[in-house]
Amino acid sequence: MSLLPTSLQSSLQEIVRRCHPCGADIRAILLSTTEGVPLGRILNTPLNEEILASIESVWAPASKQFPVLGLGKVQQATAIYDHGTLIHLYQGPLVITILCGELSNLGAVRSTAIPLLKQVLEPLGTTLLNSLKPDWQEEESHFATTSNTTYYQ
Repeated sequence: MSLLPTSLQSSLQEIVRRCHPCGADIRAILLSTTEGVPLGRILNTPLNEEILASIESVWAPASKQFPVLGLGKVQQATAIYDHGTLIHLYQGPLVITILCGELSNLGAVRSTAIPLLKQVLEPLGTTLLNSLKPDWQEEESHFATTSNTTYYQ
């Protein structure tokens, strides 16, 4: 089940199709939040549900651990395995995971797919950020502070 609008799903599928002739071999695009909440998937080939769920719930929240490990704010992480490659893009609060085949042209993924994904998913990231704002931040604009005195405008 996907929480993504049909138009966004179509755009993501088009990115996968567009990158295929370049040898990108993108097998799936997974979208989740930094808390590991799955938002949607685009599957180019059938994949094991347990593996996909694990990637969404375990790998996505890992972005919060990088600063604790002294790695600073990580924007992208790539993990290369015998059976394929995982590329994680962190566009807080959105995590984009690209699953590629073992013979995938990672240069094509990085030069073509990633810029397109960032562009297409920017509105979703903005919407998620706005939805995560606490109610008091919205009310903050009604306050003004002058010489240690807070009052309503």
